[in-house]
Amino acid sequence: MKLGDVFLCTARKLARAHAQRWFGTAVAGLVAILHSQGLGQEAVRMSLAGEAAAEARRSAALRPEYYNIRFGPTAWSFAAGLDLEGNDNIRFDARDPEADLTVRPQLTSRMDWRISDRNSLNLALGAGYSAYLEHPELNRFFVAPGSELALDFYAGDFWINLHERLAITENAYQDPTVVGTADYSQLQNNAGMTTTWDLNKLVFRLGYDHANYFELTGGGGPPDGASEIASLSGGYRFGPEMETGLESGGGLTRYNGALAAIKLATDWNAGVFLESQPTEHVHLRARAGYTLYSPGESEAHLAAEEFTGIYARLALNHRLNQFVEYQLNGGRSISFGFFAGTIDLYDATLQVRWHLFQKISVGTWFGFEHGSQVLIGTETFDRFGPGLSLERPITRRMSASLRYQYYQRQSNIPGDDYAVNIVTMNFAFRL
Repeated sequence: MKLGDVFLCTARKLARAHAQRWFGTAVAGLVAILHSQGLGQEAVRMSLAGEAAAEARRSAALRPEYYNIRFGPTAWSFAAGLDLEGNDNIRFDARDPEADLTVRPQLTSRMDWRISDRNSLNLALGAGYSAYLEHPELNRFFVAPGSELALDFYAGDFWINLHERLAITENAYQDPTVVGTADYSQLQNNAGMTTTWDLNKLVFRLGYDHANYFELTGGGGPPDGASEIASLSGGYRFGPEMETGLESGGGLTRYNGALAAIKLATDWNAGVFLESQPTEHVHLRARAGYTLYSPGESEAHLAAEEFTGIYARLALNHRLNQFVEYQLNGGRSISFGFFAGTIDLYDATLQVRWHLFQKISVGTWFGFEHGSQVLIGTETFDRFGPGLSLERPITRRMSASLRYQYYQRQSNIPGDDYAVNIVTMNFAFRL
């Protein structure tokens, strides 16, 4: 063998040995790093707009417990429900309360269409019919909140969501400003886009929505309206447990109809937000800032002044132990679309879930609301009350729940006080 060949062979053996040692060291180091991260150090966060994150969300949505029927490229799930609701004051009247039993059959469906490896079209729809036994003139259809058609697609570090959301609300007690009527329903339609630009540590979000509010039944409620709403936020992540940043937004609302004393209003807001999970069982969300609501065109005799103030929202979830978990939610907001128009609303709710029995889930809560009319009207009201719920699975696909809610409303306007007891039994069946 030539000397050059011997030298070349020896060099290859030494290189191979060094490579094996370096590879073993690298693997050991990687394992140590991953182990240290699992013990509480900062982990690598999956980008919201990344391919792996998109695939994880798609795979979770297609799990068999959510989707059980396939039609071509689409996956569907269907469920049915029946509510039996007893209400001892259906018109929310302090002088002459009337009781009735309402039967609400309803159907819900979800669809996921995987258009490509990373893009999907999703549909969620819940609808039903409310039939009153003693007051059939109040019978009407409803579309449950959460019904939407949404398209998610991804481009590099961008996650873009296009959505169309529709609801027809008819449970009047869900609106704290409804008084003296049971025949009240409102259509709410919201179409828009949300874009998330995820740069790992930095996350920017831009949103735009066009919202419409139409009173379908009831009469004497708020004027119809349409809003243009824009929002922008930028956050910084201090590890996977906390994100904080700045947010801002603004909008233009046009009021329509004979009851519209104000034709146009503008608003804007600016503030900060925080989302944190300091421990495995504690999750905190908070936001606060400054908002301005200003009337534009109005009736000649109306002297409406602009409204300014602080907005805030706090949501705390805490699992104390295997038996008790609670949620505290509250804040202040300025909201258009209520029965009484635009409302400055303070609200707080404490909800506790008790896992004391193997098959029965128990929930208790207490809620408080304080509201006052903004721009138009002079009413100030308080509404509060406790609630209780019991839930139990009957079979693998069927469950039942029993819910009780009490409300006491007090107003500075005579005749706008009321008290109401609502008992609801629900049966839900998943196909």
